[in-house]
Amino acid sequence: MFSLLLLISAAVMDIRRGKISNRLILCGLAAGLFFQFADAGWKGAGVFLRNVSIPVILCYLLFLIRALGAGDIKLFSVIGGIWNLEILTVTIMISFLAAAGISFCKMLYHHNLVSRLCIFGDYIHQVIVNARLSQYPKSQGKQHIIHFSIAILIGFIIALEVAY
Repeated sequence: MFSLLLLISAAVMDIRRGKISNRLILCGLAAGLFFQFADAGWKGAGVFLRNVSIPVILCYLLFLIRALGAGDIKLFSVIGGIWNLEILTVTIMISFLAAAGISFCKMLYHHNLVSRLCIFGDYIHQVIVNARLSQYPKSQGKQHIIHFSIAILIGFIIALEVAY
């Protein structure tokens, strides 16, 4: 229940401010360390460190190209810190699928699916030609913004359903 409330709070913050508070993240990480330590002692602290690190390692490239925000990665780390590797992995996978679905629906709604796919194609072409990553092109207007925290919330709920 704690995790669900934390993720709902993060999604509301993200929608209202465009950012997720570091205080909320720290609260989640402290709770995760406590839960893991209470469950398995010092071994739990090692599990906590591993699970918190995995999202950072997996999502770092997406952060570098500005396709994913630091708050979203930290939110994944909170889930990993509180829960096990299975919940974390399923949450990450389902979150990206949910974000793809949200993005697709937004592009259909705003009638810009073809133009956004062209921008994506141009970006991929540029990365291949230059043989290096660069920032994904910024879009004008809020119609292109995806609040990834909502996808993380959806992914987490589904991960819990799958696991339990």
